[in-house]
Amino acid sequence: MPPAPTDRCAAHPSRPAVDACPVCDRLRCDADRALASGTGCAVCRVGDTPKDGVRRGAQHRELLLRATLAANAVAIAWGYVTAQYVGSDLFQYLSPAVLGVLSGGAATAAAGSPGHGALLHRIRLIAVTYAVLGTALGFVLEGTYAVAAPSTDVLIPYVIAAGGAWLWTTPPRKRR
Repeated sequence: MPPAPTDRCAAHPSRPAVDACPVCDRLRCDADRALASGTGCAVCRVGDTPKDGVRRGAQHRELLLRATLAANAVAIAWGYVTAQYVGSDLFQYLSPAVLGVLSGGAATAAAGSPGHGALLHRIRLIAVTYAVLGTALGFVLEGTYAVAAPSTDVLIPYVIAAGGAWLWTTPPRKRR
């Protein structure tokens, strides 16, 4: 879908956007498109310069790996915290919410704020998965409930953790 006439280039806000970058999904102008020749835009090409002189940003697999490692670290660390609050009144729900927010924040920060598109959806899925896995780790470490118990004391924290990660990774809406 082509950008709206009011959309601007991510690297050059004074120029109108003509399409989205194939690497990072940010909007880019005609000058960026002509210079990049399929290797990205002025924003995602900032980085190391290989021997051919063309600067490239991180590839999707690398960004997904960064997001996965960051969300995994948060899930393990906060899983121990969540284990302390299983069965408590308010904190059994607040702890998974914080885990979801931290997982979403870590995944998007490690991936470098991917913008919009398929890459963001994959990073959101990674964040949600690790938020739920961190909550499950809390149940395993605490031992009162089974990980897959059909109880509201187990299912609601999973939903809250997933919701926290999903909402945290929601990109901001464009101003009109």
